[in-house]
Amino acid sequence: MGSRSSKTKKNCASSNQKKTSIKSSRIEGSPTQSDLSIPSPPAVKEKNLGPEWLHETQFEELLTANVAQFSKIVGFRVKPAMAPGENYATLMLRISIDVELTDKSTKLVSLMMKVPHKTPQMEQMLAMANFFDSENAVYTDILPKLEELYKAKGLDIQFAPKAFKLDSKKEPNLANTVLMNDLGQDGYKNLNRLECLNLEQTKFALKKLAQFHAASAMSVQVNGPFADIFINGVLGGNKEVLMAFYEGMIASFRTAFMANLKNFKDGESFREKLDSAFTQIFLDFEHLMKSDPAEFNVLNHGDCWMNNLLFKVDSKGEVEDMLFVDFQNPKYGSPTQDLFYLIVTSVHIDYKLDYFDFFIRHYHEQLTKHLNLLGFTGKQLSLRELHMLMYKHGSWALFPSITVLPVVLLDPNESATFDNFLRDTEDGAKFKNLLYANKRYKGYIERILPWLYNKGFLEAYNQFIPPETPSSENSENPNQILDWLNVSDFEEVISSSDPEFKKVLGGSWTLATKPGDNFASKLLKVDIQAELKDNTAKTFSFILKVQQKSTSDNFTDVNMFPKEMEMYRRYVPAFEKLYKDAGLTIIFSAKSFVLNKDVSEEYLLMENLQAKGFKMADRKKGLDMEHTKSALKKLAQWHAASIKFKELNGSYSTLYNDGIYIEQTRDTFHNMFALAKDSFIQILGKFEGAEEYLPKLPWILDNHVDQIIEDAKINEEEFNVLNHGDAWINNIMFQYDSEGCLKETYLLDHQNAKYGNPAQDLYYFIMSSAELDIKVDQFDYLIRWYHENLVEHSNLLKYNGYVPSLNELHTILIDHPAFAAGTVISTLTVCLTDEGFNPEIFFIETPESEKFRLQLLGNERYRAHIERVMPWLNRRGLLDP
Repeated sequence: MGSRSSKTKKNCASSNQKKTSIKSSRIEGSPTQSDLSIPSPPAVKEKNLGPEWLHETQFEELLTANVAQFSKIVGFRVKPAMAPGENYATLMLRISIDVELTDKSTKLVSLMMKVPHKTPQMEQMLAMANFFDSENAVYTDILPKLEELYKAKGLDIQFAPKAFKLDSKKEPNLANTVLMNDLGQDGYKNLNRLECLNLEQTKFALKKLAQFHAASAMSVQVNGPFADIFINGVLGGNKEVLMAFYEGMIASFRTAFMANLKNFKDGESFREKLDSAFTQIFLDFEHLMKSDPAEFNVLNHGDCWMNNLLFKVDSKGEVEDMLFVDFQNPKYGSPTQDLFYLIVTSVHIDYKLDYFDFFIRHYHEQLTKHLNLLGFTGKQLSLRELHMLMYKHGSWALFPSITVLPVVLLDPNESATFDNFLRDTEDGAKFKNLLYANKRYKGYIERILPWLYNKGFLEAYNQFIPPETPSSENSENPNQILDWLNVSDFEEVISSSDPEFKKVLGGSWTLATKPGDNFASKLLKVDIQAELKDNTAKTFSFILKVQQKSTSDNFTDVNMFPKEMEMYRRYVPAFEKLYKDAGLTIIFSAKSFVLNKDVSEEYLLMENLQAKGFKMADRKKGLDMEHTKSALKKLAQWHAASIKFKELNGSYSTLYNDGIYIEQTRDTFHNMFALAKDSFIQILGKFEGAEEYLPKLPWILDNHVDQIIEDAKINEEEFNVLNHGDAWINNIMFQYDSEGCLKETYLLDHQNAKYGNPAQDLYYFIMSSAELDIKVDQFDYLIRWYHENLVEHSNLLKYNGYVPSLNELHTILIDHPAFAAGTVISTLTVCLTDEGFNPEIFFIETPESEKFRLQLLGNERYRAHIERVMPWLNRRGLLDP
């Protein structure tokens, strides 16, 4: 059972050993009756009004873990928590549990549980998009991380009630539930939706929304992108499904609204404009659902209306706090979605329109304030830019005006059911006519329609430009990706990996990296929409890596691309097969594909690991112990396979004798370190403990390139492996299970593979990518861990050659120090900088380049590492000639 308080990754193993799914988080409850000095009353037997499959024994494990001195359950009651018309898609249950404590006193525990309506329509919806999965992910994973960002800055901000997860293995129906603390016990409640929010309540809600949005933007910076379900939405970003959902959802509302238009003051004058607007929104819907990476994006709540806001007010009626509930439709994208949704649906008509610009400014002030507080370093919106975005995404305004707002303003009514809300039936039509015949809604919409019209929100935003395709010369053919690659070329690739494939429907592609992120090659993200044999649609996502034309600074003359092509197409599959033949499934990297056509260009086509839930870690924080060990284990498995492969097939080709440090690149790299020499000495000389290593720093910078080239020479009398060669944090991706525990680790970018001693991979990885607290203090333990896995997997593969003992491995590391200090003065600077590495600036001598180098070396993260690592290296003799 998962609570909203997330478990740290390092606790995952112990959780699995205990075979329990409860996460420790106290359940809120009323005071014990012993606290109030009142005798315990007998348990009251009431008829339960919840589903038949829900019973008290399912809560015993949860209560044991979360209620202090829990002894047993003495009373269990379930009843609907909301009246008809207050919650459409799901049923909210209030679960009241009387528990007896070990001192014989009793205590009331109150929980809220969201369950789906038992209807064919709901079953169909859950089969298409299970929003219970996404909502539980928000409560148990995302929200704790957002709240922790504020705690780290000394601010205690709570966004939602604590949530828990019951064991669905014992009762499958529990999988589609959301279980939360009953906030009513703490004084939280819905405000009167018929009255909507007043000015101060709206300001408070917008402040909380801004705090939520700011934390979500910061989370991307700290934790990496949100999962695909939040990027593409619960419908998966499939155009056909999106259009079908939109049409099914909006059609009956549109029909009933237009039928009632004549009853609104001056309503008929808007008919032609509204007909056009409904058509345009249908065409624009796919655009609205996509996030534009060029814009400022946040995780939208997605359903931000009155009934999903719980307020806590004091005796004077003033707001003390507000929390969100119902995260069943969160969507990463423009914050304009939540802003339109909240203001249009939930603000009183006296403020909704006249104060609209004021509300946007207030939100912007709070957003900016909290982004700055959290240390957000990305591009922020100016107030003018936010207002321009409100116009650009103005189509969001009409949809809630005719679907959600009439529901907000409708008096409680027995016909307000999920079926009537969603279905185009006679009863559904009567219900929707009831919505629009409501005098309260009539008073609102008669003022809103002119406002929408005057704002231009009933018109298309014609300045929207689709994402630029990588090959503009082929823009006349929408299926032409590059001049040598068409969408249809993926048919053989997909059919070879998915037997259910039927045909390609279309495709889209964008640049997968920003300019400067990858200067040796060009990366494209290619999504192919396909139809399967059962007539369903599926998107297959690929990464296409293409050789850049040779320039002075992209190292195409060191055979990086041919090497990487051979690594993915030959060695990665061969190494994996060695383990498969030995009875162990080990995957090292993304699966690669070869097109079934002759292509003159050099390319790599790989599966997009992000589509399988893989993520990169935060390079500025480094890897914790669990992730470091997982990566080292994978390197040990790789190295073991490499020596077995050599035993079976003979020596590797001379292509793998060198990395990127060779005679042809000697001057380039030497000049790079020469240009940075003065900056290193100037900045590092001010760091604590610099007197210990500073006299050696000029020699290190002057001779690092020659030291690497010398170290690259292969001594076959030593222990050698096929090094990954570029094993740093940005070339490793991690996959997690549903509980957030580390599941799998893959290696990326095999373009610098190098045969030689393993010191290269070990120093390069640990010095660049492990977090500071373990990099030095746990170095010996990490080497032992790597060695244990190297020995284990060499034995598994029945390798007959020499494997060094642990102390011999330590000797190898002392004897080959080139990548120890070398990684600290090169790759580590890139890992820890906020600026990102720009070779076009670094490799030249200008005032801008000097400023860039000073920023690269002068940040506090790098300083902390230098002050710990450099003395440690010096004391091991690793800085000496």
